[in-house]
Amino acid sequence: MHRRARIALIGLLPLPIALAQAALSAPVLLLNTSPSEPLGFYVRVSAEPAVGQVIAFRPPPGAWPYVGAAMPERARTSILKTIRAGEGDAVCAAAQHLAINGRILAAIARTDRRGRPLPQWGGCRQLRRDEYFVFSARIPNSFDSRYYGPVRRTDVIGVYQPLGALVASPGPSRPS
Repeated sequence: MHRRARIALIGLLPLPIALAQAALSAPVLLLNTSPSEPLGFYVRVSAEPAVGQVIAFRPPPGAWPYVGAAMPERARTSILKTIRAGEGDAVCAAAQHLAINGRILAAIARTDRRGRPLPQWGGCRQLRRDEYFVFSARIPNSFDSRYYGPVRRTDVIGVYQPLGALVASPGPSRPS
């Protein structure tokens, strides 16, 4: 009996390790409640981040002060956005406009719709291999890379695809 108990105990040893690994790995399912991407559930897929894909990521350092004050729930969770530029693409946030590869995509607001100052990432440069520029054209006041700069690969949690959107479009929205 003593031998069986020891074998059972040894058999159970991997369980806490497996549970810890599951808790620390990227979530398989996320619920998006932000209108900057289609609302609904997103499932993690086995893919490397690339232009056009939706990624979940931790807010980059440039976003922390604003996220902590204006969106504290996002400081503890991930953000879902679509990658619009990757390695070799030229991104430019200047003169209150965002341009990718020379094409102006959006205005850059100084304050959000409540009058709080937004971070102001600026400059023009080519993205490195480990950087992604996320942007949403779904709503004019999306909090994306035009405010906090490129997302580093080390901050990407995973690539996600919608399981089914709850609504097709976000409806009207006042710009920031």
